[in-house]
Amino acid sequence: MKKGVIIAIVAVVLVVAVVVGVVLVMNNQNKGGSAELNLQELNTTISSREPYSLMTMQDIDAEALASIYEITENQYDEVIGKMPMINVQASMYLVIKAKPEELDSVKQKVEAYGDTQERVWATYLPEQYELVKQRKIGVVGNYVYLIICENAADIEALINK
Repeated sequence: MKKGVIIAIVAVVLVVAVVVGVVLVMNNQNKGGSAELNLQELNTTISSREPYSLMTMQDIDAEALASIYEITENQYDEVIGKMPMINVQASMYLVIKAKPEELDSVKQKVEAYGDTQERVWATYLPEQYELVKQRKIGVVGNYVYLIICENAADIEALINK
């Protein structure tokens, strides 16, 4: 009888461990491992919010990504973003769906761009410099993002849903 009880307890513990493991794996995938964003919908949502909706902006496309960020087309699948047409505002955003093997490289290049912008704005317009210093750079799944604006945390929340 004792042997049967021990076997039953071990079986229950194993079942619980498997269930907990599956739940943890699924939860981690939903938080970043396999996040899928609808970039076109996200672009519409972000660009309709202030300050972007109040500014004259241009799209960040493959050409801009290559020349400004040094990110080539073989490093990503999709990109959205807006930047000011005139360099008197620092507010901008960028979301890149990086190829999995290029994720770290893309993130490093976005971070390098942020550092460069901080140096540029440090001697130009103090208000804009503060925005750049408070920029948000992050990764969700295979997506790398950069947000510069007054309400960067609110925009970041849209990406991290």
